[in-house]
Amino acid sequence: MGYSTRKQAVLMVTLAVLSQSLAFGAYAAAAEPATGAAASAAVSKLEGLGSVSLKRGVSVKLTEAALLPQEGGNILTYTLQYYNGTGNSVSLIDYFSKVTTSSGAVIQGKPVTGSAAVKSIPAGGSQRVTYYVNAGKAAKINGVRIALYGWDFSQANYQKKLGTFTIPGSYSTVTARGQSRQLVLGGLPVSVKAEGLHIYKVDGKVYAKVGVSFTNSGAKVLTDTGLKGYLVSPGGSVFELIPDKSDAKVQPKEQRTLYYLADIPSYTKLDNMSLRFVQEDSTLQIKLPVAEYKLPAAETPDLNVPVNAVKRLKVNNSTIETQLASAAVYSEDNLAKWSLKFRVRNMGDEAVTLPAYPLRLTTAEGYGYPVSNTALTGLTLKPLEERTVELSAELPLKLNQGVLRLHMTEPAEENRVALPAAIFQIPYSLQPDHLLATEYPVQNPLGTFVVKLEAVDRLPWSDQDQVVAKLSLRNTGETTVQLPALTALLKAGDKDISGSAQIVMDGSVTHLAPQETAVLYVAGHLPYSYNLTKLKIILQYASGEAKANFLTLFTSQVDNTLSTVAAGEPLQIRLTGKKAEVLERQTRIYPGTDSKLIYTELLMTNEELRRTQPAQLVGYYRTPDHQYFEAVISQSEASLNAKEQSLVTVWSKLPLEINASELTLYLGEGIADGKLTAPGASPTAYIQTAGLALNIANPAPLPSLKKLELFPFSLSVTQATATMSEDRESIEAKLSYRLTRSALYAAGANEHKLVAELIDPFGQPAEKLLPLEAELTGAGISDTLSFTLNNRAYKAINGGTVRLNIYNEFQGKRILLGSESYPVVYEKSAVKKTVGE
Repeated sequence: MGYSTRKQAVLMVTLAVLSQSLAFGAYAAAAEPATGAAASAAVSKLEGLGSVSLKRGVSVKLTEAALLPQEGGNILTYTLQYYNGTGNSVSLIDYFSKVTTSSGAVIQGKPVTGSAAVKSIPAGGSQRVTYYVNAGKAAKINGVRIALYGWDFSQANYQKKLGTFTIPGSYSTVTARGQSRQLVLGGLPVSVKAEGLHIYKVDGKVYAKVGVSFTNSGAKVLTDTGLKGYLVSPGGSVFELIPDKSDAKVQPKEQRTLYYLADIPSYTKLDNMSLRFVQEDSTLQIKLPVAEYKLPAAETPDLNVPVNAVKRLKVNNSTIETQLASAAVYSEDNLAKWSLKFRVRNMGDEAVTLPAYPLRLTTAEGYGYPVSNTALTGLTLKPLEERTVELSAELPLKLNQGVLRLHMTEPAEENRVALPAAIFQIPYSLQPDHLLATEYPVQNPLGTFVVKLEAVDRLPWSDQDQVVAKLSLRNTGETTVQLPALTALLKAGDKDISGSAQIVMDGSVTHLAPQETAVLYVAGHLPYSYNLTKLKIILQYASGEAKANFLTLFTSQVDNTLSTVAAGEPLQIRLTGKKAEVLERQTRIYPGTDSKLIYTELLMTNEELRRTQPAQLVGYYRTPDHQYFEAVISQSEASLNAKEQSLVTVWSKLPLEINASELTLYLGEGIADGKLTAPGASPTAYIQTAGLALNIANPAPLPSLKKLELFPFSLSVTQATATMSEDRESIEAKLSYRLTRSALYAAGANEHKLVAELIDPFGQPAEKLLPLEAELTGAGISDTLSFTLNNRAYKAINGGTVRLNIYNEFQGKRILLGSESYPVVYEKSAVKKTVGE
């Protein structure tokens, strides 16, 4: 019988040991370092409970206990710290613990998965093991008793109670407000602190946002906290928290604030809320309490940003300063078109890349309209760097433009809540009218500048009109700026004329040093009959695959009043590389029966310091009542040395009723494809236009043909004879002449003709052309021209005179240069006498 009893006792001990071993094995996992609740720092009130001796040199302390309500039964966890002061390893299979809950139930503790692999305490070392029990409906941890047992075959049930820890009534598992708690997360020591609770109301819903700071004291990156958060109300309501970002990495020695969001009912009382962190034990399929924090009083952030005020936002661990610097609006096609200047500044000590903040304009009527965030998204700012970008939006003009708000929303990942970051008040301000000769500041991602509208002119262009704006741009920054290739958008009132827009940069400037100024011209075409009262100019440049605005100007000062140079004074061309002086040489009127022709000769002098090809001129004659007559201009394509001159001819056909003496010649420099055009090319617009008052005079014909001028040619009739024979019905006339050309001037194609007209004694004319040699230089040429006049009436006379007229013919119209009469010598014999003998 004794043997049987002893055998039964040994069997029971063996089964008990096996049971304990199986319990440990069921939750086998890496034991060091512990995670979750096992990693929580000791709470001072539990340390005051002292320790329980397991045997000589071996003891244990209760370091932490927590109770987590769950539908399948409240899970109670507790952590025991084992100390082995002996020289041998101590197996934990010889010891176990039991929990007596507040309801009186006694339950043996089992290790959680993270502690299941801990089987012994090394010699001279310690181990912490976290156990759990399903406490059923027990709702309190205070008063819970945790008893330590060892196997003892001398006892009736083979178990010996070694000691008990009783959790005091004053013990709390909740960390006080503003206090941090040391946890081991992912094997790393991390200090965790609840920073704040903010409440947001978005689209009729209420969201809570909890900020939690994590300070990684380890030597590796914390890639995942492994925590699941809950917001707990004083009444016991629990709301699941969702991380607002999936990236939760915390670098070694870094402190990073992570945010969690919860959708809560609007009636929830927000006083004395707490944050609860748990971990999922996937093997046991239960949630284990990790830590709980008393949250600061809930705050509802004031997101409204007054006009011109600054709003600071967090991007990762950096602070950025944001400001709606200016806002302007203009109307077009029943739309209000807003232009917003948005300033951002990196206040941190590391570079930061801005995320994609969703932006929208909201109206007093409750409508929202998108604002492009392309200019902000992906913008990288160096420490203390500041950039100003332009945002734009369109909304119906019928809505109230005076109560608009710019809503800036925190970037949200897919399936996550997007919370508002700031709401900027927008002052109602019509697009400012940029005045001529006034400097205006410009800020864009490339730098800081001032821009000035030097002139805005509307001028004729064939059967259309052109509008040309002259701008000066000065770099007010402290570093040299590389100017990008600019393109122009042009709005003439409500009409988009961007299709014909082109930009010409004076001197092809590519860089602007501090305080250096560039001059550029923006030109475009519009219908001749269009009533232009306002002009909008937008200069853009390529930014990645999109277009970014460099500057925007809006003006109603469109003028046809151009500067005019007094008659006889030179007109200056001041374009870099094309500097020249243009001086009127003469202007004449070629009369006609159904129309007349105005003709001007100009001398263009190269004012550059080296050989240069002149600019292609474009011109119009204008009456005082702004009737324009397009001019045809001919000029040399040759390059000119410094101070060398070329002859430029300008002409236009006029109706007879036009008072030519009131005309002014307006000249500009031709452009095409964003460049100045060379002489002979085909311009599509013209710039830098100015007026030239004219000295219109038709000199009286000279009474002698000994020296006539058709600039740059000179004609001298050196001899003329006219004879008639008594037995013939004809007069034979011959003139000898000398033709020279000045070599001082380059000139274009010559379209003038010299016409010699011989009038017989009866007033009948005969004509012949005197050839003009364009290449004629130096000593010139000498030649003769012969006429034979036939008339039966000549038999009735035996003498008389003939008159020789020399005309300057141009485009079919003539001006008499000079006239001289010669006697007709009547010859009765073959002897001919020279006129004048």
